[in-house]
Amino acid sequence: MKRKIFALAAVYLFCFVFFGIPAAAVTPDGPSIVLDYAGVIPDGSEAAIAAAAARAAENTGFNIAVVTSDDIGEPKTDAHVVEYADDLYEELYGINTDGILLLINCDTKYDYISTSGSCINYFSDARIDAIFDGIWDDLVDGNYGDAAYMFVGYVETFYESGKANNQHEVLGREVDRDPAVVGAAFFPITLIGLVIGIAIFAGVGSQYKIQKPGTRNYILENSLVYDINKNTFAGNIVNRIYTPRSSGSSSSGRHSSGGSHRSSTHHSRSGGRHGGGGRHR
Repeated sequence: MKRKIFALAAVYLFCFVFFGIPAAAVTPDGPSIVLDYAGVIPDGSEAAIAAAAARAAENTGFNIAVVTSDDIGEPKTDAHVVEYADDLYEELYGINTDGILLLINCDTKYDYISTSGSCINYFSDARIDAIFDGIWDDLVDGNYGDAAYMFVGYVETFYESGKANNQHEVLGREVDRDPAVVGAAFFPITLIGLVIGIAIFAGVGSQYKIQKPGTRNYILENSLVYDINKNTFAGNIVNRIYTPRSSGSSSSGRHSSGGSHRSSTHHSRSGGRHGGGGRHR
């Protein structure tokens, strides 16, 4: 019995020292999980958030995690917050799986949302900004339970809205609307279509005799009369300057990504592809 206790303690210590997170976080019970490391979510709220996240995970097929932390480690930079969130997601669910994680950062006050897999296609920069807009007042006021609960609701809302405007499928694979990616995918198809089109045109054209155009059969001899008219214009010169209309824009002053319909992506230290965005309180 003592040996088992010692072994479990050793595993816990190893995970805490080398990964900076508790051992329980490495193997979540399901696709949804709430980890209140900072101890800032009331017990009643935590249970409600966990239940809502479980339902949302079942409806969307996404991994959904809400994490609070009062110590992200060193250095205390925004870049490290991004690494912390991405690494934590991968510890929970693996690399390039479909999921989203909200990090409520009580250490440096830079909260962050990390996306992975197909969630990159659903949660563009603009949608991540919209989520922060919706939960911002609660984050600033310290109502972290309410903020987390609303975050789960937004996950379901944007899933039901479909992929962001810049996302589509190429040959059955979800990709960003990157001209290089799209061009590479469609170039072979375009080339084949061009070859087939030329072959069809050549085959059909060979069945018909094309005559050179001429006027011999269409204009009666000596039937054309030419006259020259000269018009001299003098007066005003009008200059027109084109001024584009303003389409109008609105901003809360807290957006970090400019409301883009694209999903900005980067890679974690393990090589996983992630999207996401953050905001300072």
